Amino acid sequence: MCFYITSALPNDTNIESIRTIIDQYNMAFSPINNINLSSQIRPGELYYRATKDYCDCDTSLGILNREREYQKLLNSKKVKTLKKKKWTVGEINDWIRNKLQKKPIHSKGSITEHERQLDIERWINFIIKIIKSKKVSRIGILKHWYKYGLQDEDFTLKRTVKLHIDEVKPELLLDLEEDVLYEFFP
Repeated sequence: MCFYITSALPNDTNIESIRTIIDQYNMAFSPINNINLSSQIRPGELYYRATKDYCDCDTSLGILNREREYQKLLNSKKVKTLKKKKWTVGEINDWIRNKLQKKPIHSKGSITEHERQLDIERWINFIIKIIKSKKVSRIGILKHWYKYGLQDEDFTLKRTVKLHIDEVKPELLLDLEEDVLYEFFP
């Protein structure tokens, strides 16, 4: 289906108190009731669809992270053939890395490099402003490839990464890993 960027906020968050910031950065923060994911985040945590876009396939978040493509190649017929030819794990990994380096970074749409930079700057500024507003004690950002619906998708978080807002840099957001909840704190 599509990528979606979602967000987790503390259960005592008054969403209307941060609505001006949400609107300023053209975000949505529409509530999602996903029982599966709710069981994996903090008890009572509020879970939202972060953006207003139809989907987030064109997001700059995680665009440099090639893990999905790496796994696809690792499970490909070509790699099975290489294994039959007695290639070592190291040789196969080198072949995959080389293939990924030659392959251009893609997205579903036609977003330009300049638009990517603007998108990353928007996310950085949004995260910093929302934390510095002191109306939330943290904000979690999650990127997931949804096969079904936002309400009923059943997937497992890989882990939660806790970061200080000083660590919110383009490199971090461009390399965001799928299915990892990134929590930003003051």
